[in-house]
Amino acid sequence: MTVRFLRTMKPLAGIFVIGAFAACSGDVTSANLHPMKVSFMSNVSGTTASAGSNVAVDPAGDLVLTKVQVVMDKVELNEGESTSCVSEIESGGDDHGETGMECEDVSRNPVLVDIPVDATLKTVLNVPVPAGTYSKLEAKLEPARDDATAFNAANTNFVGKSVRVEGTYKGTPFVFTSAVRTGLEMSFNPPLVVDATSTNATVSIDLTKWFLDSAGNAIDPTTATSGSDALRTIEDNIKRSFHAFEDDNESGRDDHGEGGHD
Repeated sequence: MTVRFLRTMKPLAGIFVIGAFAACSGDVTSANLHPMKVSFMSNVSGTTASAGSNVAVDPAGDLVLTKVQVVMDKVELNEGESTSCVSEIESGGDDHGETGMECEDVSRNPVLVDIPVDATLKTVLNVPVPAGTYSKLEAKLEPARDDATAFNAANTNFVGKSVRVEGTYKGTPFVFTSAVRTGLEMSFNPPLVVDATSTNATVSIDLTKWFLDSAGNAIDPTTATSGSDALRTIEDNIKRSFHAFEDDNESGRDDHGEGGHD
């Protein structure tokens, strides 16, 4: 399937999920389009214990994460430093006409991101992107819209939810879910130049801070009930945990030395 990401396009019928690429280099027929990956990884450099696909959040090893998933929607590359793509669009409907001229689509549909908890890097999207200089990668972290019927049917655990985490707290299994909504604006420093040489942008998520209070103590996820201080703290931590950078060699490190996993 050949996918064109143009300002006049209508919503796509397909759903992008881990391992399903929107396009490949053979699909790009325009000289102005270049294949670009968006990959995800967890930043677990500050942890004191990890084993295999699990990561211990706190020094005591009380809180262990085994699976972390989020729903991202309306992923955009933004050419403007002072403009926002995600704040200009409403949830639901064909809202592409509401975006600014600086915004280029990466995905119009909900994306289920299975974030590796072992600091490995995993490609989630592979799309043709117009050549240009982009200041930010933007997206909505939110539950899938009601009209995203195929996504909701395929991911029943995420109906009305944007975050799902599995793990153990003091040896007892837990499942944490949240309907947190936020616009993510992840700045590139320096800006990302998409041309024939650029291949990948990495989103690093600091999972280890999601379940920590202001004193650095692990929060029992079972106490994060609706309206609780624990839930507000966790959701605030989630909103602040996303960071993007150019990573063409897919090493998990910023090509320009400004960030990434150490």
